[in-house]
Formats: sequence, structure tokens, C-alpha cells
Amino acid sequence: MTRAGIIITPLKQFIKKIKKETWAFTAFLCVVGFSLILLLEFTDLTPQVGADFFFSSDNPRFQYDKLISKIFPKQSSQVILSAEGDINSQDYLRRVRVLTDTIELVPGVSGVRSLTSGPKNVKDAMKSPLWKRLLVAADEGSSNIWAFLEDAPPEKIIPKFEDAINLFSAPPFRLKIAGVPYVVEMIRRNLVHDITIFSAVAFLIFSGVILIVFRSLKVLGGTLISCIEACVLTLIITSLMGVKIGILTVNISTIVFVLTLSHIVFLTHNWKTLSKHRKIWKKNDLVMQAVRQTFFASFWCMVTTLLGFLSLLFVQAKPLKELGISGSVGTLAGITAAYGIYPFFLRAVGARVKKIKKARQDRTRAFFIRRSGWFITALFILCLVALPGLWKLNTDPSLFSYFDKNTELRDGLEYIDRNGGSSPLDLVVRDDTGARLDSDEAYDKLWRLQEALENDSDVGSVISLPVLMAEGNRYPLAFLISWDMMLKWMEDPQYNEIAKSFVTEDRFSARFMLRMKEYGREGSRLGIVDRIKSIVRENGFLPEMLGGLFLLQGELSGLVAASLIYGLGRLILFFAVIAFIVSRSWRVSLAMVAGLFTVPIVLFGIIGLSRTPVDIISAPAVNVAIGMGIDSMIHLAAFVRRRAGKGADTKSVWLQARCRLWQPVVSSMFIICAGFSIFVLSAFPPTRRFGLSIVFGTVIASAAALFILPFLSTLRREDVIRVLHSKRHRR
Repeated sequence: MTRAGIIITPLKQFIKKIKKETWAFTAFLCVVGFSLILLLEFTDLTPQVGADFFFSSDNPRFQYDKLISKIFPKQSSQVILSAEGDINSQDYLRRVRVLTDTIELVPGVSGVRSLTSGPKNVKDAMKSPLWKRLLVAADEGSSNIWAFLEDAPPEKIIPKFEDAINLFSAPPFRLKIAGVPYVVEMIRRNLVHDITIFSAVAFLIFSGVILIVFRSLKVLGGTLISCIEACVLTLIITSLMGVKIGILTVNISTIVFVLTLSHIVFLTHNWKTLSKHRKIWKKNDLVMQAVRQTFFASFWCMVTTLLGFLSLLFVQAKPLKELGISGSVGTLAGITAAYGIYPFFLRAVGARVKKIKKARQDRTRAFFIRRSGWFITALFILCLVALPGLWKLNTDPSLFSYFDKNTELRDGLEYIDRNGGSSPLDLVVRDDTGARLDSDEAYDKLWRLQEALENDSDVGSVISLPVLMAEGNRYPLAFLISWDMMLKWMEDPQYNEIAKSFVTEDRFSARFMLRMKEYGREGSRLGIVDRIKSIVRENGFLPEMLGGLFLLQGELSGLVAASLIYGLGRLILFFAVIAFIVSRSWRVSLAMVAGLFTVPIVLFGIIGLSRTPVDIISAPAVNVAIGMGIDSMIHLAAFVRRRAGKGADTKSVWLQARCRLWQPVVSSMFIICAGFSIFVLSAFPPTRRFGLSIVFGTVIASAAALFILPFLSTLRREDVIRVLHSKRHRR
């Protein structure tokens, strides 16, 4: 061999080996890169949060809200600025005037009302039935500046208001801001911050923990490529289906990452186990054997998760329905990437045969034999302690719970709420006798309803037809004008057609604009709305329609509570059927269902006892945690089914299953807890609650799979009788 051959031949062999081991990495990396380009080029990844994001357009409640807007025109969203200070001082009024003029110049603002733009002066505002309710705070220590908006997006117009606040707010003239557009924009900003910062950090943590668990750069590369491709495919497909990034789908990438990772963890573990226990395996045969051994359980795990997400499609809440669509797509994308991409990387890694130390096996067996009772007892006690908390769940928290306490943002919202309310509720009424509402008798009757509504502790301020008529009655010689004539004048463009916002053209229906209080609210929103309806009926009117953010939030909270109860019920029912298909044993199926019930009982019980709000963003966390428990239980049951037919004792088979599969169960738990723990550091409370719930729920789900499921599956009547007899004998 020539000198050149001595050098070139080994080099060619090295290059051939490199090509053989890295072709999959290079090929799929190109696929992921191309997918990312498509995603970034044609998909809007910015969270979309609007004032109407709660319900689908075909929802009856949302249609009522739109119908009220159509019947009573000139309804627009408002931003409320509260200006603290001495409202009677000239310096205060000068600042209000300059601020009012500045806000009127903001693009998207259709009108502004303040002490200097509406009433003649402060004394006139204090005497006015309309301006006192609209502009002067209950404690008379501040006044409101109302900015009526056009259809401008909150993300474009709210920064203009913040610039004005920074410019004009200085002691003793302190400005606070509230209103639906402002709250929506604050939620959107927090979601954008979390999706860009904490999702990226969680991805890095996932990568680090995966490397620690698997101890292979090739396995890490294959895992990341598979999980990222599943996430990218989910985002692209859902975008093509018209599903935008919303308040729940903002975390869909992290959820899909976890769903894909669960399949990969069990597949990798089975591959490593085969490499340890088989003497001679070809690389491809080893990988395909691991795929065949794992796919059965993974498939049914996927089916259970898919059915859980599909059940959300029947919920009328738009965020939950969008989560159902995105989750369904992500579930299918996850198993496709796990078994369509990841096995190629296992082939590149090759089989590393390592002997299992007998001492380690003995320690594991001893642990599950001697310590299982302690874990089962601890879980049982935890369930008993948490059980009363289920009746204390707060599934209807205030909008303030989306922001941290003792912050300038929340303090401002609470101050405005205490002094006039902050959450709008539209109420359309009709006389129960069918009479018109343009007579003296109707005015007196409407005014009694106005006072009854204002006396309710959860109602801040009320603007209505009688208030409008009382304001018109202040003008000289107004007593000579009939109510019908005054209403016609107020419908004229020179008066901004204001009457059309409060009474229909046929004069049979009237609208009351309520600003409801969120601060200190103890009852549910729907309960308060029912009380409002009762007040309307007691005063001789019929509540025709209701709308507004307060009601929509109440309906949404009711749907969240229903999805937690019925959604989880349907999921567990589906799981019971699939558990029987996998295990072919009613005893094991019931044990799996009982073990799965541990997760929501403990998780929601602790949340209820700690008075932690269950908002729409953090509520789906239990589904992720239960999904982890389902995966672990199905893999354990599938293992037992494979080994049970060989004549082995049931308890020994379950012990063998735990000794064999505890590593992937604990590894999955460790990876997920490490990744989601970063969300606890978020400045957005719902994101913190979401991450913490997943961490806590995943730990409970893993413990239920490893201890409760085997215990209940092997529990016999004789064992129970023996335990009871021994206790009676001791007494």
C-alpha cells in the first residue's frame, strides 16, 4: 500500500462512518429548518387576545351581546382614567383639561368626557344625575376621564394612554387606568413575554435534563428534533385551520413537546433494556424490536389524550375549543414525530450492552417491596386531607387575579373598581305590562329600578334612560316638553344620538349600563346576574337580554367548571375503556381509573384549600398531569399483560413491571417538572399557577402509577380480611 493509501483509506472509512451515523441528523435537521422557515414566514405567532375572545361567534350568549350592540348603537369600548387629587382646585382642573385635549388627539379615540368636557363645571357635575355617576368617584377624591374608542386594536392605542399617564401623572395629580381594552392589552403583553422568555428557557432546561437522563448527544439531538418538528407541525396545521395563538393555545408548543417526549422516553428505555438483556442484536433489529414493544401502549396513550382534547370541541367557550383543536393536532403530530423521526437516531447511536448490577436490582426490588406501603399510605392521607378543598374551588376569580397584588397595575384597577365598578354589564328590560317607556309613569318606574340596582352591593354605577331623562329635565322649560319629544331631540345628531344608546325606536325596550364591582366580590358572577334579574322583576320589568364582559366572564367560568367536572369525567370514562383493551382485566382497569382519580382529587383539593384561583389559563394543567399518569399506567399494564401469560404470579409480575419501568416514569416526571418549574418565576400569575399545577400534578400522577395501580391490581379480598382481622385482634 502506498503512503497515500495508508492515509486515505482510514480517512475514507472515518468519513463513511460519519456519514452513516449523521445522515439522519442532517436530513431531519434540514426538515426542521424548512418547517421553521414556513412557520415564521406564513404563521402569526403573536398571541391574539381581544375583548371578544371568550366565546365562539355561534355561541348564544355572544350573539346576545352582539345583538345588544346592534339594537343600541353608539356602543364602543372605553378606557377609564382616574385622576386623584382635589377636584375643586384650579390646578387640578387645568391638568384635566390639558389631559383631555391630549387624549382627544390620539388616533382611534372617538370622544372624551371629563370634568372639563361635558358638565359646565365641578358644581354642575355634582348636581347632575348623569355626570356625577359618570365622572365623580364615590369618595369624591378623584374624577374619571372617559375615552371612547373606535375599532383600534388595544396594542396600538393603549401605549398612547400610557405615554399620557407618564407625562401628566405627578403628585398630587395621580393617574390610574382601567377598562376592558387596557385589561386585554395587559394580558396580551404577559402572554407575549411568557411565550418568548419562559418557553425558551423551559426548552433549554428540557434539553439539559434530557442530556442528564439519557447521557447521549445523539439521543438529545434526536429528541429535540422530533419534539420541535411536532411543535412546528402543530402550529402550521392549526394556523391553516384558522386557529390563532390565544390565551390557552399560547402554551400549546410546550404541551406538544411534553406529549412527544413521553413517547420518546418509554421508547428509549425499552431500547436500552433490550440492549442490556439481549446478547446478539443487529442495530436495526434492536430499534424495530423496541418500536414494536412500545408502540402498542403509546398508541392507546395517544388515543386517550386525543379523545380528551376532542371532548373540548363540544364546549362553547372559544379558548377551550381552540385548545381542543390544537391539542388534537399536537397529539397526532407528537406520536408521528416520535415514531417517524426518532428511531433513525437510535439506529445511529447503536446498541451499548451493559450488564445490570445485581446489587442494584436487589435494591430496587427491596424498595418497592418494603417502601410501597409508606407511599400508598401517604397518598391516601393526602387524598383525605385534600378532599374538602374540592368544595372550595374558586373557578370564577376576578379579573384582578390575573395580576399580582400590591402592584401599581392592580392597585389602580382596584381603586377604580371600588369607586364606580370596572366590569361592564348590559341589561335590556321591558315593562312587564307591555307599556311604552316614554311616559311619566314609565319614568317613575324606571327610576325606582335605577335606585334598586344602585343599592346592590356588587353594582358600582348605573347609567340608563331615567338618568338621561333626569339630565334633560334640568334644562329650563324642560317640563313643558313631552318625554317623547325630548327623546326625539336626543336622537338628533347634534346631541350625538345619545338616546339611541338607551331606548329602542319603538320605545318598548330600555338599556341599563352597569359597571359591576370585582373587588371584594364573594358570590359567583352568574349568581349576581340572577340577583340582578330578580331585582328587575321585583320592580315591574322583564329582563330581555343581558351582555357585557361581566356576564361573559361568568359564563366562561361556568364552562371552565363544567369542563373540569364533565371533561375529566369523559376523559376517565374513555380511559376506562382503553384500560380494559390494554389490560384485558376489569380488576386492572378499575385500579387504573381509581389511581387516576387521585390526581384531580389531590391537585384540586390542595388548590381549593389554598384559595388559589382556577382561571381559564391554569385550569388545563390537570389534563397535562393526568396525561402523564395515563401514559405511565398504560405502559405498566401493557408490560404486565405481556408477562402475565407466562404462568408467573400476579404480584411478582407487577413487581417486575415496576422494577423495569420505574426509570422511564421517574425520568418523564423529572424532565417535565424541571421544564415547567421555570413558569413559576413568571410575572404573570396564571402562568405561575399553570406551571406549578403541572409540576405538582405530574408528581402525584407518577406516584399513583407506580404505587396505587399495582397495589389495587393485586389487592385481594383475603388480604383485606387478614388486615381487618389483625387490627381487631390487636384491640
